[in-house]
Amino acid sequence: MKRKVYLSLLSMGLACMAVTLLISTWFFWRSTQHQIQQELTMTMDVVETALEEGHDTSLYLKKIGIHHTNGLRITWINARGDVLFESDYDKGIMENHLARPEVRAAIENGEGTAVRDSQTLSKALYYYAKKLPDGTILRISLERDTFYAHFLSLLPWALMLLGLSALACVKASRLLTASLLSPLRQTALFIRQINDSDVKMVQPPRVDHELQPLVDKVFLQSQTIADNMRSLEQQRNIMRLIMENLQEGVILTDKSYGIAGLNLRAARFLGAGNTQAVLQRNLQELLPDAPWDRLQHMDSVCETKLMRADRLYLLTLQPVYKNDDFYGMLFIIDDVTEQEHREQLRREFTSNVSHELKTPLTSISGFAEVLSTGLFKNKDDVIHFGTLIRKEALRLLQMIEEIMHLARIEDGKRQVNLERLCLRDLVQDIVEFMEPVLTEKKVTVQCTMDDTEVLADRGLFRELIMNLLDNAVKYNRPGGHVYITVRHDDHKAFFSICDTGIGIPEDKQQRVFERFYRADSSRSRKIKGTGLGLAIVKHIVEQHHGTIALSSKENEGTTITITLPM
Repeated sequence: MKRKVYLSLLSMGLACMAVTLLISTWFFWRSTQHQIQQELTMTMDVVETALEEGHDTSLYLKKIGIHHTNGLRITWINARGDVLFESDYDKGIMENHLARPEVRAAIENGEGTAVRDSQTLSKALYYYAKKLPDGTILRISLERDTFYAHFLSLLPWALMLLGLSALACVKASRLLTASLLSPLRQTALFIRQINDSDVKMVQPPRVDHELQPLVDKVFLQSQTIADNMRSLEQQRNIMRLIMENLQEGVILTDKSYGIAGLNLRAARFLGAGNTQAVLQRNLQELLPDAPWDRLQHMDSVCETKLMRADRLYLLTLQPVYKNDDFYGMLFIIDDVTEQEHREQLRREFTSNVSHELKTPLTSISGFAEVLSTGLFKNKDDVIHFGTLIRKEALRLLQMIEEIMHLARIEDGKRQVNLERLCLRDLVQDIVEFMEPVLTEKKVTVQCTMDDTEVLADRGLFRELIMNLLDNAVKYNRPGGHVYITVRHDDHKAFFSICDTGIGIPEDKQQRVFERFYRADSSRSRKIKGTGLGLAIVKHIVEQHHGTIALSSKENEGTTITITLPM
């Protein structure tokens, strides 16, 4: 733009100078013509006056022609066109002058003028003829330079003046261009700085008053755009946070099922590390097990389940419309593996509870029926059946109490009172308490313990150790051993209990911490129990932010290790 403005101003300046020069030359030439005409008129008046007062006309004219050497020529012509006097030539050889235009005009109108070029192109003859009172014609002529001669004589000076003017025009054009573009530069700089985060503008800059409305409007628009951009950026960030923190995967496709957008969880579901890796790809290729045949005629929400990599997903499909026109499909992918697992556990729990409660209730109902029908033989039978009913009722109450206790632990309703607890003292106290059982089962307990202390709830931890020791004794062999180890390092405490009992089959080890689950071996089913002990142990460990691990080999024994933070 600068070059264009500069060249335009320079061209305009040079053109104006050229036109001015031509017009000035033309006016100078016109002035020269007028001056020559005045000179001819004055000379004619002088000569005419002298002729009217003088006596010897030829002598007077001859003297004037001799004295005027600046190109003045005098010719005196009679009414017939014959030359009476000629100052520059011999009148005897002069032709008749009636055909001359200035002479003919003087005879007809009293005076006449004419201009004729001389033999050289650089000179021109100016004629002025006037009719005298006696009927003769007096003609005066002057020889002067032509217009071209004048122009050529002035050309070097004109070119020099034109060159100096051109230099001045170049300088003036540069200054004027800079002056004209300076406000535009300020405006352009301001516009560039609008989106510059390093430049903070609270008000528009001051420029020329012609451009100030534009700058004010641009500043106002920039403020509005900046506010809108900040709002859009904030909304986009919020939507991105929402999308990226959703537990469900979300995929939006176009009409041809090309992926238009998705969140990170959906990208990982499709096997990609980031969203950019699958954008614009066809979802049919990445998710061939979706019900694509049902999408052609679907106009409402549809749900289906998919199994991928041992995980169960609920796939929800919904058509998306934009301005009442079908845009594409929305796929929502929800991992329901844990939910399905919990539902399966709930069903198994219901089944197990029903089974476990049914056994003592059946016994109680049977014994009560015997007593109510009078099928007993004597008082001893009544006492026996009553004892059995009481025993089964106590078993039923114990089972219900353990279920309620486990529910309180799982719901967090059981308050945990942490205290400094020495595991060695607690284990020794429990071993002494269970001495009669150990003697009855012929099982020996060997302890290897240091003075490890942990922050724990005494009641819960006592129940934990009791359950583990009770299992280690119940599922042991007569003459078997139980090894209890307590140790610690700088950060963690370790409690392990190892028995030499029947062990747990490898395919059952993953489920032993489930409620009511008991390894289905012939001996373990004969041993009485609710199947809730290890489930209670697991939840107590989790409440103390610890971990529990089990290792077992069938017919060799089981080891359970608990790790707690110090």
